[in-house]
Amino acid sequence: MRLNRKKFQEIADREKWTEDMICYQTGLTRRSVKWIMNNGEVSEDALERIADMAGVDVKEISLPDPRVVNENMIEFLKGDERATVTFSQERYKTRIRNLAKQRPEECQMVSENKDGSLCAHIPVAWIKINPTQQLTEEQREQRAETMRRNFQK
Repeated sequence: MRLNRKKFQEIADREKWTEDMICYQTGLTRRSVKWIMNNGEVSEDALERIADMAGVDVKEISLPDPRVVNENMIEFLKGDERATVTFSQERYKTRIRNLAKQRPEECQMVSENKDGSLCAHIPVAWIKINPTQQLTEEQREQRAETMRRNFQK
């Protein structure tokens, strides 16, 4: 996330906050506060702390981050054997990188984009839709008991 440094600095100047006061009120270290103020980059937690201190909504002191991509896509045509996938989530990107190393004939990385997303080609057969099971409390207890018995054996 990005801090609107200009807006926050206006508030800090108006309230006559020192760096020590900001550190004390937010629980952030002096080094973190300096880095945030120099770079504008801030974690969601730190931004919420700063907004609380300023008595404003997070939206008032944050800026949109054009590098943030949230899209994950899977594209293929009926009858194709290969799909194009684009992932922005790190867990999927790591999985694709590992598969590209382990099985280069099946999984080919196309690009790692400036926005942080990764594009690759994978077999359509790898695409699965697996909904989670909806179990009753009784079914959960039965399964837990079965697992305990199997574990003891």
